[in-house]
Amino acid sequence: MNNLISNIMQSDKTEDVFSYVLDNLYKTGPVSTTDMEILSYLKLYNPEKFEAHQDMILNYMGVFYKNIEPKTLKEVVFRQYRKYISDTYDNTYTPVQAKIIKGIESNKCFSFSAPTSTGKSFVFMNLIHKSINDVVIVVPSRALINEYYHKLNELIEDKSVNILTFIDKINTKHTDRNVFIVTPERCRELFKYKEQYKVSMFLFDEAQLSNENSKRGLYFDSIVRRAQKGFPDASFVFAHPFVKNPESQIKKNHFQLETSDSIQFKQKNVGQMFLCSDNEWNFYHFGIDKSIMGNSKVTCSFDPIDKTIKNGGSVLFYISKSKIYNRGFLNQFAKYIDLCKEIEGEQIDYYIEQLKQYTGGDTIANKNYYSQMIALLKRGIVIHHGSLPLHTRVIIEKFTQDGLCRICFATSTLEQGINMPFDVVFLDRLESSKPLSVKNLIGRAGRSTLSNEFDFGYVIVGSISKMSNFRNIMNQDEILDEESSLEKSEQKNDDYNDFKEAILNDTYSDEYNLTEKDLEKLSADSTEIVIKNILDTLFEGEEIISLSQLNQDVRNRFKHYQFFRELYSIYLNRELEDGEANVLDTAIKIMLWKVHGKTFKNICWFRYSYVSKTNERIKLEKLGRRTDHITANFITGYHEIPDKNHKVYSLFSPDTKASDIDYDLIMYDTYDFIDKLIGFKLNDIFYASFIKYFEKTHDTRAEKLSKYIRYGTDNEKHIWMLRYGMSFEDIELIESHIVSINSEEIIFKESIYSLPKEKRLSIERFIKQNEE
Repeated sequence: MNNLISNIMQSDKTEDVFSYVLDNLYKTGPVSTTDMEILSYLKLYNPEKFEAHQDMILNYMGVFYKNIEPKTLKEVVFRQYRKYISDTYDNTYTPVQAKIIKGIESNKCFSFSAPTSTGKSFVFMNLIHKSINDVVIVVPSRALINEYYHKLNELIEDKSVNILTFIDKINTKHTDRNVFIVTPERCRELFKYKEQYKVSMFLFDEAQLSNENSKRGLYFDSIVRRAQKGFPDASFVFAHPFVKNPESQIKKNHFQLETSDSIQFKQKNVGQMFLCSDNEWNFYHFGIDKSIMGNSKVTCSFDPIDKTIKNGGSVLFYISKSKIYNRGFLNQFAKYIDLCKEIEGEQIDYYIEQLKQYTGGDTIANKNYYSQMIALLKRGIVIHHGSLPLHTRVIIEKFTQDGLCRICFATSTLEQGINMPFDVVFLDRLESSKPLSVKNLIGRAGRSTLSNEFDFGYVIVGSISKMSNFRNIMNQDEILDEESSLEKSEQKNDDYNDFKEAILNDTYSDEYNLTEKDLEKLSADSTEIVIKNILDTLFEGEEIISLSQLNQDVRNRFKHYQFFRELYSIYLNRELEDGEANVLDTAIKIMLWKVHGKTFKNICWFRYSYVSKTNERIKLEKLGRRTDHITANFITGYHEIPDKNHKVYSLFSPDTKASDIDYDLIMYDTYDFIDKLIGFKLNDIFYASFIKYFEKTHDTRAEKLSKYIRYGTDNEKHIWMLRYGMSFEDIELIESHIVSINSEEIIFKESIYSLPKEKRLSIERFIKQNEE
């Protein structure tokens, strides 16, 4: 068999091709990328002949959730296998799903890899549902947390099961067990309560995160190690996509080999065909295995992107974050954006209004607070990247899953397991240094449906010159490191050596999420002087300085900024550079806005109004004067610290007009400060500092500030509401409907039912417990 793309397109000897691929499927299953390519071409270019073979193909693929009656003796064999799996596991699992179940149930540690479309999440949901003890699911992104959360809420009707996206001991009067869905960073809270939980399973989804050469990869491994020590009776499951050596998790974390197992699954549930395009938007087919599919690219007679959008399908464009930020994607892909007209109806209006309420953005062009991200959504065009606020991500992912998305412009954050399938994946960038990420994104092409049809999708490489590079990525094996970053030899200037040492030597504080060395530094006499200075400058009597005072200090010159810098310097054991200090000052101001109860929308408005000189421009416009000459204020942008090499710079260039400030960039930047710096790094440091100081001095200001840092408030009722998973936006809406709230339960007033159902989503399970 050779030149199959051309032969299939010309309908040349297609019966021989069908025989060839069916024989492969029967013997080895759908494990070959090339076999799945061939099937995709056969269905596209020979649909009538494909129809005659389709049932046999689906039976041989083992997609048993598609209930296909057998017509031949060979198919009866697969039907019997389907019946065996159904009788054994009380579900119509595929063979891969059945093996995953068996591997998990038979081992203390089971690590596996499988392509994106194999349905592992369906297996996990059923395992979690059947569990009688606590379960911890660790995922790489908060967006994936919400996907699990919504699926489990639909699946598990039993309200005696807490389904929580954070670790806490709450609702104890009504629950028997917990399902925690957390990122590695959030999982750290588990170890504070380890004596109070009976965790029977840790499930690490998208476990390739452990291979990241970063603090996140280090943190992932640390959670595995701490879980092994804290919960010795629990089982561990590691799931990866496209990894050749899933046994790496067993080796690097020193699991016992006799009670561990690993499998690499290659079976696929959907087909894919591969194309490339030129600058004129001409498209060409090419195959991964040149010896079978053909050496040369073959002209495609249609535009698959145009065809997909016009037929009501969806397209993912994988682009760089810089093209989103500088809006370069608008011109580059204007041809396809123009195909997307505004969508009318209550459903789209509902999503738009939700985003307006949360982000503070608007959809009126050339006006203050204009959000292009929201405006594009009206046309079914989604933007998705790592700095998109969590709640915004949840909304647009639901928007996509509801079938409203026509085009999605996304960065690599979409590869982290989020269930957003597309008919076409277009790779504008091809990162050879991240082959696993590329393969994970490619896995989004093609929807695995329940209909009795062979499903396939298109993968398009955005440059003919990258065709060979793409083939290389598809043909290479993805190997995970088999030595944990915790145990690699220390490198010079490694900021995380103390952290690694503490994890390995079991000297890491579960209560404070810091090393013992860190706690010693933050409890020293010299530190107490700095903390007293912070309290003296930040408080007037027993109250924190007013919001008006805070907002008047536009250049962050109040003394408490200097003292916070000193405190962070003590933690780092070195002086801060100017760039680091600038970033920290901005983080402190945002933290203090949150202390004053300001929502995400409020904080974005404050920052936007300042940098865009909104008040000044409005006053001049009322006087009939021009404002297009006014340049924007300097505003510090987010940057990861510590970083000695970071310089002072503004989020916007110095010549940016005040009227041209991009509200979306302010929104993304603000979320990065809140999530990546304040939430992940600063909270633990500052909380430990102030609570330790309170324990020594009984200075109630320190206790109050520690609560502000951890929760954003010192109001006990609000703290409990936050601990139950409500946001500050929820608090504004729901507080008046609560009679009482504590660790045991929430008791609601009847008036809670006056709120629209979509406003009660965060508390729906707790309301139903009241009814029972």
